[in-house]
Amino acid sequence: MSETVARLRRVRELFDLAMDTPADERAAFVANATSYDETVRNEVRELITLSVDMDSVHSPRVNAVRAASGIDAAPVVGTRLGPYTVIALVGRGGMGAVYEAARADDQYRKRVAIKLVQAGRDTDLTLARFRRERQILANLEHRNIATLLDGGVAPDGRPFLVMEYVEGEPITTYCNVRRLSLRGRLGLFRQVCGAVHHAHKNLVVHRDLKPGNIFVAGDGTVKLLDFGIAKLVGDDESGTEPLTRAEARAFTPEYASPEQITGAPLTTASDVYSLGVVLYELLAGRRPHVVTGSALVDIERAVLEAPVARPSAVVTDDVARDRSERSATQLSRELHGELDNIVLTALRREPERRYASVEAFGDDLQRFLSGKPVRAQRDWAGYRVRKFVQRNTAAVAASLLLLVALAGGGVSTVVAARRARAEQAKSERVNAFLRTILSSVRPVTAGRDVPVSELLDSAAARVRTELLTQPGVQLELETVIGQSYQALGRLADAESQLRSALALRRQVDGERSMSYVAGLNALADVVLAKGEYDRADSILRPALALHRSLTTKPDTLLAAVLGDLGSVAHSRGQDAEAEGFHRQALAVKRQLFGENDDHVAFSLANLSITLGGQGRWAAAESLNRSSLTILRNNHPEPNVNVANVLNALATALDLQGKNAPADSAYRETLAMRRQLLGEDHPDYTFTAFNYSMFAFDQGRYAEAADYSRKILALRGTKLPDSHPSVAAALQTLGRCLDKLGDTDGGGKAIEESLALRRKNLPATSWLIASSESVLGEHRTLTKSYPDAERLLLHAEEKLMKTFGAESQRTVANRKRLVQLYDAWGRPAQAADWQSRLPKAKA
Repeated sequence: MSETVARLRRVRELFDLAMDTPADERAAFVANATSYDETVRNEVRELITLSVDMDSVHSPRVNAVRAASGIDAAPVVGTRLGPYTVIALVGRGGMGAVYEAARADDQYRKRVAIKLVQAGRDTDLTLARFRRERQILANLEHRNIATLLDGGVAPDGRPFLVMEYVEGEPITTYCNVRRLSLRGRLGLFRQVCGAVHHAHKNLVVHRDLKPGNIFVAGDGTVKLLDFGIAKLVGDDESGTEPLTRAEARAFTPEYASPEQITGAPLTTASDVYSLGVVLYELLAGRRPHVVTGSALVDIERAVLEAPVARPSAVVTDDVARDRSERSATQLSRELHGELDNIVLTALRREPERRYASVEAFGDDLQRFLSGKPVRAQRDWAGYRVRKFVQRNTAAVAASLLLLVALAGGGVSTVVAARRARAEQAKSERVNAFLRTILSSVRPVTAGRDVPVSELLDSAAARVRTELLTQPGVQLELETVIGQSYQALGRLADAESQLRSALALRRQVDGERSMSYVAGLNALADVVLAKGEYDRADSILRPALALHRSLTTKPDTLLAAVLGDLGSVAHSRGQDAEAEGFHRQALAVKRQLFGENDDHVAFSLANLSITLGGQGRWAAAESLNRSSLTILRNNHPEPNVNVANVLNALATALDLQGKNAPADSAYRETLAMRRQLLGEDHPDYTFTAFNYSMFAFDQGRYAEAADYSRKILALRGTKLPDSHPSVAAALQTLGRCLDKLGDTDGGGKAIEESLALRRKNLPATSWLIASSESVLGEHRTLTKSYPDAERLLLHAEEKLMKTFGAESQRTVANRKRLVQLYDAWGRPAQAADWQSRLPKAKA
């Protein structure tokens, strides 16, 4: 190869890289990359200048350079490519140029982006790479990935791609212009993680993740762009479509992983690293690597050798102001600890020591935003935990819930997690206690595997005796033990732990603190799970008032309290009020996390339930499907949260009469919850009850009775009599027995259901009215007409007051009144109640 050809190829390579660099950084990049050769530097600069205006007149010398370098000077703007009119040049990359265009034929009008291979660049290798990008995009359908719409061939034979036009800004620019807070930035970044995770699930590694390829639209929606150098996992690029060395290095060095720079094999871990660089820049206002020299080799040396400073250690006052913080000190305090650890975990040089996946990376950020312990830790803590796990494998496997707290560096509340320095000593004491608990029940000494429940019982007993002089540590441990009990369905034990923790919060932090609000919310969660709605309401309303008196800034704790109040209102039949609470919670979560976060999915599902309570089942179904899409994009299955939303979707389909899809959704939910939680878990029993009602409505009475009996088998162990599933299952069982001819057994079950509801619920509860209505139906069947009339008329009064005449519950009761008066031989009264029913649709 002649020296001239080699130089021109180097010019072409550097021009490609420069055009992929943000415009305000391009000059510095060229200066660094060409410090060894002034001639190459000048030629690259000339090409960059000329690329700004493709229609300009060029000097003979420059045209010669352009021709040798494969850069086309022919105008494209104003021409037609297929049915599209090219409007303007938007940008240029190593493989082609991107233009804004509009479809202007008889079909429709649509604004699009067209990526066109540059003239002179349409070699076999470039065309193969272009085809690879087209195929990759065709397989990627995700809200946060720019969509491939069409493709074609230009009149001169060059191929082009037609893509969704993204009108936005690079993510760093978007955040800085709007002075987004750390939480706002993390919410956007979580969208990026979702898009990259989707690509990875489809076996695609992006390989060029940087702010210039991550745009944010005006509505806050992230769009991932440019899969031009993406590769398929497992593709060694040694087949018919290899990359040249220049193309293989067509990444942006400042965002490249160490293995990209050294030419080592790439996996999804490379994208994890590049995302870590982007996150570092979003949080700290600069990239993680300090380059001391002026050449490209200096950038590579920094990535491969130089230590990375903690983000909290490099921030300035200007950076803090761009993140809506008062000072660098305040911003550093927010970054110190958990966020530092998360970023540095993603940036570890060894791929195997980074996050195992982009999903795990995004999940840790969600844990941080939710106030939960994160899994990322400094190197020394990670090694210590790994060694501990190796010594205690079986015990750790049997005590997963506590290990999560240990791996996160200690249990923390929503508030305490932010006090990193003050909490360090407490965290160490928590870790030491957990290590002691785990070690004390190792199979090597106990001779058997240890169930999680037994481990929690041991921890609960020792916390209250060994940590009396350390109330801060005690409250942290009692909180996680209580929430772990709740996750296992041991609600009475959970309430005991959380009440004790709340008393300690009052002692340590005072009643006027966010810590105390968090304690109230945790306690209300378990009371709500027990079905004690009035008591939950009496805890949550003061918690909401206290939160609002302490701050006007929305946070996850506010969203949690609002969401729980919505659930309480729904359970009491106050669905209009419930809708208001859930819409407030949804607005807070969208502000904090964007559109594609799990928190938003949960709020959509909760809102759907309240709409269903108002009979708006089509709208409820739509919300549930949106929620399910978010969760399935974010998590592999089986997943507890996916099961929760599937359950709500099944109910929405059921009550619209969509029987086949409802049956499928119920069965999928039951299978997932059985696998994840077991048949003795309260969440499984909720689905089992709903499915028993569905089977009853389909006339499958024996099957519905069987599911009801399975629920009742847990009574007194996993389910207290106050749990809603107990009374509901008794009622369904009674109705099934009536249909199967056992009216004695049916009457006893229905009467017991009503007695439990009268004992555990306020007299005004619509659930009592529902039980009275069902018992009235039974009395009609057994010809006890006066008693049936009394029960049904009393239920009518309550249901009308709570729901109005259009409610399905009120309509069901009126149908029973018609049946009563028909059976009683009172046709006039039957006709009167028949006239009050909704008219059948034609």
